[in-house]
Amino acid sequence: MAKQQSKTNEPTVSLSKAAYEKILQWVFSGKLVPGAFMSQSELSQLMDIPTQPLRDALRVLESENMLVIHPRSGIQFRKPDLEFIRATYQFRSIIESAAARNFAQYGQESVINGLIDEHIALIERVDKEGINDGMLTDIEAMELKFHGVMINSLNNELVEVTATRLRHYIKLIQLEHHFTPTLVKSSLKEHVRILQACADRDEEMASQYLLEHFKEALHRYMRLF
Repeated sequence: MAKQQSKTNEPTVSLSKAAYEKILQWVFSGKLVPGAFMSQSELSQLMDIPTQPLRDALRVLESENMLVIHPRSGIQFRKPDLEFIRATYQFRSIIESAAARNFAQYGQESVINGLIDEHIALIERVDKEGINDGMLTDIEAMELKFHGVMINSLNNELVEVTATRLRHYIKLIQLEHHFTPTLVKSSLKEHVRILQACADRDEEMASQYLLEHFKEALHRYMRLF
């Protein structure tokens, strides 16, 4: 009976997950503007999502601090402010400084050197090509790979779940900010410095450079307010 009930719930769970992913996709693509306020019925019609899966997805997104549900009023999507940005980078610093130490101690030499080579090649491409849509995709992929490899080295499921949520926050913060070749190269070079400390098996410097990397990023965003 329990198995039958589980199978019965599968379509609902699948629809709710699809709704969750579609909402995030619309937020990160700019189709849903940060700070936007609308009713659930308006959102359901706009996105062509059935009411129940939409409600399920919205509850999850509210628990993840991506939006606020106002009873009998509507939904307001998160618009990052100074405190949100500061808190996000503070939390990332706590998690990833430990990850940098671990990666410096246990990361495979071939993986570390491979990441260094990939970063240098990408920096050279930015020098030659500047910033375009294709380049932005490659830059985002490198950003995810760099931080993801270090976090995964901890082999901690709870940390990985939290890191995924923090990545969503970072994407939200980046929506209203523009990338320039100078900014991108600076960030990639900061990555290389962290990776070189890892190659030297210097846990202290890897952690320190990681913290400085986040500090620089935080300052760049805060100067825009």
